[in-house]
Amino acid sequence: MKIVFQILFFLAVGSLTTGCYYDNEEYLYGTCDTTNVTFSRDIKPIMDANCINCHNSGTINLTTYEGVKAKVSDSTLYKSISYSYSGVNSSKNMPSSGKLDDCSINKVKAWIDEGAINN
Repeated sequence: MKIVFQILFFLAVGSLTTGCYYDNEEYLYGTCDTTNVTFSRDIKPIMDANCINCHNSGTINLTTYEGVKAKVSDSTLYKSISYSYSGVNSSKNMPSSGKLDDCSINKVKAWIDEGAINN
């Protein structure tokens, strides 16, 4: 009987000390690291997840660095994703399905502020 209690004790302690499934610092603490933002690691995934379903060819092609940089250069990328347009121009706010999370917006802003380099 004593061995059963020992096994149950170790199982209980083991289950309490296992890692958390959501051990992502940003998810747990709401932090957003905007230092050393790169196009390939940070910006491209944001564009891929939120923009290229609609903007993948033609005059607005956000599938490449050059396409994203063009929208930075004409000052429309940040205005669009931060929902800065109002009134008759509010349709330029993107994505049309709803505003990006604050961390994604902050990463794009930090990348732009650092010169929007292809890194």
